[in-house]
Amino acid sequence: MTIAQLTDTHIVRDGATYLGIDSTRYLAETIDAVNALEPQPTFAVVTGDIANSGRDPEYARFRETMSALRVPYFVIPGNHDDRDRMRAALPPETYGGSRDGHVRYAIDDFAVRLIGLDGNAARPWPGAYFDRAALAWLDATLAAVPDKPTIVCVHQPPFRTGLHYLDAGGFIPRRRLRRIVEASPHVARVISGHIHCVRHARWRDALAITAPSTAPQVVPLVFSAGRAFGVRHERAGFAVHEFTSAGATTTIHRRTSSGSYAIDAVFASAGAR
Repeated sequence: MTIAQLTDTHIVRDGATYLGIDSTRYLAETIDAVNALEPQPTFAVVTGDIANSGRDPEYARFRETMSALRVPYFVIPGNHDDRDRMRAALPPETYGGSRDGHVRYAIDDFAVRLIGLDGNAARPWPGAYFDRAALAWLDATLAAVPDKPTIVCVHQPPFRTGLHYLDAGGFIPRRRLRRIVEASPHVARVISGHIHCVRHARWRDALAITAPSTAPQVVPLVFSAGRAFGVRHERAGFAVHEFTSAGATTTIHRRTSSGSYAIDAVFASAGAR
């Protein structure tokens, strides 16, 4: 089976733009590309920064745009999101019916298990924070179904990406999360967004990997004293995670100059059998 990953959609209210572009149009184009995949994904997951400012009209616009997607989808919030407004605007099944506090859920309806974990700390800090309760929940949830390939979704990448101004934002506690995943050989992927580009790290049986934003981005390579020194232009895209009896493979799809989407990178099979 395959799972489509969309991330960092940064939807704004009608009539506004995100960094000078129409992020909703790019999301709609991404959905068209996902709908055209063969085989069709079993479901899709959106790994945070759904809305750019966490406002009600943004979530309403996101929900309306996502209604064109032909497969079920699930979400976790990012640091730009307001988890309560997100819950109020989206169908409960998209966030596993998680009601109180942080969004945490496990979806067991498919051949691959999906775990969504919200690590947002108090705004406006962009880093991730998982307290002991969150880590204990993840550990117990993984241990409860040890014989099913599993994909864990977080927003901020739980490894050093080389983008120092974002790495400095922190992921606490990164090492403890890694130990939990490495002790769970059925976890094939730890997927995230946040950095608007693709970075990855090997965690024993799992691949931890980020996906590109569904909207074009300009990613600073070095950021100091409020100024960017060197930038990288990132094309819009999404990821597809395929699970077979041989393992899991991730492909990155990017928007081309013609407006179509094509495979830009492939990450070799690894992870749960």
